[in-house]
Formats: sequence, C-alpha cells, structure tokens
Amino acid sequence: MVRVGVVGAMGKMGQEVVKAVCNDDTLELVCAVDVNQIDMEVCPPKSVRIIGNLKSAIEMHKPDVMVDFTQPKYVFENAKTCLENGVRPVIGTTGLSDEQIEELNALSQAKGLGCLIAPNFSTGAILMMMFAKQAAKYFDNAEIIELHHNQKKDAPSGTAIKTALMMSESGNMTFETGNCEETET
Repeated sequence: MVRVGVVGAMGKMGQEVVKAVCNDDTLELVCAVDVNQIDMEVCPPKSVRIIGNLKSAIEMHKPDVMVDFTQPKYVFENAKTCLENGVRPVIGTTGLSDEQIEELNALSQAKGLGCLIAPNFSTGAILMMMFAKQAAKYFDNAEIIELHHNQKKDAPSGTAIKTALMMSESGNMTFETGNCEETET
C-alpha cells in the first residue's frame, strides 16, 4: 500500500485528492497538510488530522508520496522539503520556473527519487493540449480562452500556459501570457 500525504489538503483540488486517496484500497492517506483548519479531521473513519507544517508531517507520518496542490509561491520549497526528506513529490500546482524544475530534477536524481510535475491530471485536458499542438501547424494565430470556477487561484491557468507553449512548438505562432481580462484574488 502506498502511503500518501496531501499538501494543500483543504483547497478545492486538495480536498478532491484526499477523497480519492481515502476511497482507493491501494492507497493510504497518512497525513494532510494545510495552514488553514489545523487539527480538522479528514478521511473518516481513519481520523487523519490536518497538520500545519510539512516537515513535521513528513517526520511524524513518513509518507512515500506527497501530492501538492498548494500555490505557486509555496510549491518549490515544498517539493525540496519532500525530496530532502526522502518523499516523492507529485506536483499539481503550476508556476515553477525552468530553473526551479531543473533544480528539482537534479535533487530528485541525487536522492534517487521520482518527482512528477503535471500541469493537468485530466485525460481530456492532456488530449486537448496534444490536439491543439497538432492543429497549430495549420493556423497563423490562435487565442486561448478559459473559464473556471470562482475559487481558481491562478490566471492564466497552468493548463493554458502549457497549451500555448505546446502550440508555439509548431513554429507558426507565439503567445503572450498574462494578458487576462480578469484575474481572481
């Protein structure tokens, strides 16, 4: 059984990950980390309580994998903390720079641990990105328009940014990021 921890456990995606792990017989939720709602119980009847400190959670519960759905300003340090303490990070938060990804890659190799960074976990979104990349060969320009729930923290989303990068690889177009009409705070 894979021992799983979740960072950002009380966010929208974090709650979904907690629920999915708790309902999977091959996984065991051993810790949930969030700076909000500390000591709240998740995953009944297993009585996993929210902890406010990632390193403490790792030391106390020794997860094999830590799923991170926090915010871009925290995810890099969280991933380093995981790797430095022998835990494999699975990162669903976007916003890492190329340099940060390179550093995490080097650290994961040095520690002999895997590290997954995924801009989107949805099969449909991944297929959409692949189709967009193929279609970009046939167009001179394109605009990416996205719509999200009212709790979405980043705009443009990591999925939109990754889609634009993949389309740009076709050689026919470039994109400007950060020209959102609306952003959420």
